[in-house]
Amino acid sequence: LTIAHPRRVKLTRSRFNSEWLRMRPGGERALLSGLLRAALDQGAVSGAPESVAKALASLPASWTMDRAERDSGVQAAALVAAVKNLRGAERKAILFGRAFTEHPDAAALLPLIEALGWATGAITEERSSVMYLSPQNNGQGALDMGLAPDVLPGYVPVDDAARVEGLAKHWGVALPGRGMTAPEILAAAAQGKIKALWIASDHWLRSAPDRKLAERALAHAELVIVNDLFLTETARRAHVVFPVVSFAEKEGVVVNCERRLQKTVRAISPRRTARPDWQVFQAVAKALGASWSYRTAEDVFREIGRVVPPFQGMSWASLLPNGMTWSAPCATPAIAWPPEAAAPPDAGGLWLLSGGVLFLQGSLSHHTQLLPKLAKEARAWLNAAEASKLGVVEGESLELVGTSGLLVLPAAIDDGVPADSIFVPYAYEAIELNRLGAPQAQGMRVRAHKAAAAMAGV
Repeated sequence: LTIAHPRRVKLTRSRFNSEWLRMRPGGERALLSGLLRAALDQGAVSGAPESVAKALASLPASWTMDRAERDSGVQAAALVAAVKNLRGAERKAILFGRAFTEHPDAAALLPLIEALGWATGAITEERSSVMYLSPQNNGQGALDMGLAPDVLPGYVPVDDAARVEGLAKHWGVALPGRGMTAPEILAAAAQGKIKALWIASDHWLRSAPDRKLAERALAHAELVIVNDLFLTETARRAHVVFPVVSFAEKEGVVVNCERRLQKTVRAISPRRTARPDWQVFQAVAKALGASWSYRTAEDVFREIGRVVPPFQGMSWASLLPNGMTWSAPCATPAIAWPPEAAAPPDAGGLWLLSGGVLFLQGSLSHHTQLLPKLAKEARAWLNAAEASKLGVVEGESLELVGTSGLLVLPAAIDDGVPADSIFVPYAYEAIELNRLGAPQAQGMRVRAHKAAAAMAGV
């Protein structure tokens, strides 16, 4: 077990017998480039197509181990040892989460993770053991069904005319080209370029990186529709709200991070006016003239099994008892190295680190009494040296100032937080972290002050 993280999280404790790559905040790209260089220096890996091996061999010469050590903060010897362990493991996996997918540099980081998978044998022509741990249930399934803006269900590229034509013929419609990413949608709606928004089971005012931008997007849209289990603040700003059921009140299929499809069974009856999302979509589509005629969730899955490439041949019955994983022919990957990143200007302040905590991870936990009680109050964590510099002690209020706003939280001491950094969990209802503004370049920095001193103008 090897953990790459700037903060001393629980998995780095001695009882887990793990190796800890304590990278510098903002050093994600440098860390990956160093791991790639170490992997290539250890020789070719079997299982990769010739085109992939050739692409890996073209890793920029400037990506040296010395540079990786300097920019990531992790010793070159530790990077080499981590790669040696991964390459030599009989069973291996590379797991990553929202710290990479929601990073401002995600467009560069994700291809590097894929390249590292090929270089270490975590990806071969037969299998992939690179897994995305989504913060939401069925995040993998959403991606499989075409959530990304440049693919259709089953990862059919929107510019693959032959395959797109087959789907268009099946559905009897002309399919559009590339869509927008979530940040692009937010920006376009805030500028009035998008007239209508349909938000399905997402609390934009909490989940969007920049709350002010999300507020402008909701205010400028001429029509806002929200599907949600609760009347969230985002839902209150909508023109139409459809009450939808929870996971326990509907049947369907979810896909986990190993791409295993698992059938879900309704455990309790829904409230009288609530419906599964697919029924809401179908009712609106039929009102607009569509001839959709799905009667059950199984009908929907039956069509998925007919037309979505990785799922073809699957049936409702084939998912029992333990589900099944999907696989697809390995397309020749186009590995392209991101351009050199310019060194960001030193904006001062502290690196803002965030993440979940044991008892609070998402929106549903806010609607219970026990979990928030176990999680205790929201706090801003920093190490003793940084606290001393700021003149604060445990429990005193800190004011954090970002590019768009500020937060005031009690300080807490944790020497697992690196120097020049502060850790603020995102999952507390009282913490609206996106009020500080959206991260840029390598991450986000905030200015921190003792709250009493800040209010006095010191």
